[in-house]
Amino acid sequence: MDTQVLIDKLTSAISYKFKDDQTAPGLTISKLKHGYYCSVVRYNGPIAQGKIVVCKARADNLTDALKAVAQDFLAQSNQPKNPVDELGDLVKGV
Repeated sequence: MDTQVLIDKLTSAISYKFKDDQTAPGLTISKLKHGYYCSVVRYNGPIAQGKIVVCKARADNLTDALKAVAQDFLAQSNQPKNPVDELGDLVKGV
């Protein structure tokens, strides 16, 4: 799976699912000493206040961390065919 495509699909799905949030939701990616950390974050207040970590994952490489956080995100989503479903199709096709 292409990591850039996964990032694009995941960020589209996050933006779609939380489109009514006051502050833009997003994907956090961090390089750790050993591996990567990814999380889906949103805010329950304006100007980045009230941060909520929707789901998170750690893995030895970036692609695996992204896949894990995407699968966790999908497990929490019950939407009709949209960017979230497209992400699911991409992750399942691996």
